[in-house]
Amino acid sequence: MKKKVFLALTLSSSLLVCADWAMAQNCNINLALTTPSQRFVDHANGVVTDTHTGLMWKKCLEGQEGGNCFGHPSLAPWELAASYAQHANTGRFAGYSDWRLPTLDELESIVETSCQEPSVNLQVFPRTPAAGLWSGNQADPLAWSLDFSKGRAFQNLKVGGKYVRLVRNSR
Repeated sequence: MKKKVFLALTLSSSLLVCADWAMAQNCNINLALTTPSQRFVDHANGVVTDTHTGLMWKKCLEGQEGGNCFGHPSLAPWELAASYAQHANTGRFAGYSDWRLPTLDELESIVETSCQEPSVNLQVFPRTPAAGLWSGNQADPLAWSLDFSKGRAFQNLKVGGKYVRLVRNSR
């Protein structure tokens, strides 16, 4: 019996290691970086500023916290995603009250084209999943999202669940 339990635990541990490995980001080292880390200033308060665009981003997705973005990011329909900005503004996240959903162009500005799964600089935006993030671009009943598995934009019904990263203008 002990042997079966040990074997089951060993097998489970192996599957977890394999699952973690399977989710590893894939980057092409022969391509130039489009979002190098030195382009961003980490303010050590949950926000980073893109010196190229002048945009200030929440480092973590909604539902995550801390410098390394621990926790589970929240999947939300578009209307709830928009309310996350209101909540951040009411709470004056990092001292600001003008957080919003990013435009599709703004989301595209943080796509790291040399990487996939996810297509984002994980040093700047840790633990970002290879999945869709809502943009503020919408026309009922649809809204645009950017899928960070390969950095592509899609129109989606607003009722679907996507992740949320808020932004503000810093200039």
